[in-house]
Amino acid sequence: MLDDLLTHIARLTRSPRHHIRMTAVCRSWRASLVDQKINFPAVCLMLLEGGNCDNYNFYSISEEIFDKLDLLELRGRRYWGSPFGWLVSHGLNCEILLFNPFSRASFPLPKNHSLIEKLILSINPEEPNSNCVVFAIYWGFLDRRYIAFAKPGDIAWRTLSYNGDDDDDGFKFLIDDAIYFKGNFYGCLNSGEIVLFEDLHGAHPKAVEFASRPPRFHGGCTCYLFALGENLCMTYRDPYDDDDDYEYKGYTIFKLDMDTKSWKRIYSLGDRSLFLGNCCTFTVAAADYPGCKPNCIYSTEESIHVEGVYIYDVEKNRDKDIGLEPFPISQRVEQILPSLSSPVWIIPYPL
Repeated sequence: MLDDLLTHIARLTRSPRHHIRMTAVCRSWRASLVDQKINFPAVCLMLLEGGNCDNYNFYSISEEIFDKLDLLELRGRRYWGSPFGWLVSHGLNCEILLFNPFSRASFPLPKNHSLIEKLILSINPEEPNSNCVVFAIYWGFLDRRYIAFAKPGDIAWRTLSYNGDDDDDGFKFLIDDAIYFKGNFYGCLNSGEIVLFEDLHGAHPKAVEFASRPPRFHGGCTCYLFALGENLCMTYRDPYDDDDDYEYKGYTIFKLDMDTKSWKRIYSLGDRSLFLGNCCTFTVAAADYPGCKPNCIYSTEESIHVEGVYIYDVEKNRDKDIGLEPFPISQRVEQILPSLSSPVWIIPYPL
């Protein structure tokens, strides 16, 4: 009877914050609502409170409201957000876990004893017949980045080899990001090249060169891959060349022609909002996600350090270098932000 009543109330709930609070009441309520989702799109900024606690705060861009969850499951773990409502986390015990902070559902992944740089989730693991793949970018021998992949239920990570590497001992070039796009998996190198991941389900998974670097790309910048409609795009931070005052002024964006493998610089994201940093790089249609600004980049990059959360308006910066602006959040969030760490973007209930 109680389960039916809670389910009925949840169906009437049109706000992520109300649903979050209901699941946080107790274990029995959480169990009753584990399969009950709401169709209310929201992009949230997830932040860990300072001090020795397990409180995580979720700031909804749409409602400009702060909600709190006690997530003991994330104690001592690093984590990366996603647009699927799931986190990928890595613990001090080297265990890697797919974890949904709202339903508390989880899927174990093989252990990884390396220093993880980024964990990337390909698709929603809850989709019917999901063939979800998780990519791990990690530091290896001689300060080189490797990439490996695994699926829930696998017993070990599989390292990708690369036919463009002078050393046959593994995937040792600097890779920054990876994405699942139109049925294939791609990665971008720190040098600007795009690689295609092949034979992931076969005996010899590898990465092959797919596209050369964009024109006038000098390397050394952190690159991000994302989908923009039917196009694969890459962006990277564009630094000032000033030894006395080194800072990032914004982002340069390129679109890749998948047939000719040629790049074209673009100056607009159209109606999309781009989210990057400690998360799977993703875009959303701003009109579908209240509070999101079209043609803007939302960033939580740790290497850009002014409280760590920024917005970059692509249109405003087209004719004038305005640069990164502080993320427009409520005064309460601004006050608590300096005591938080590892902010990530996550969509609790994706469309």
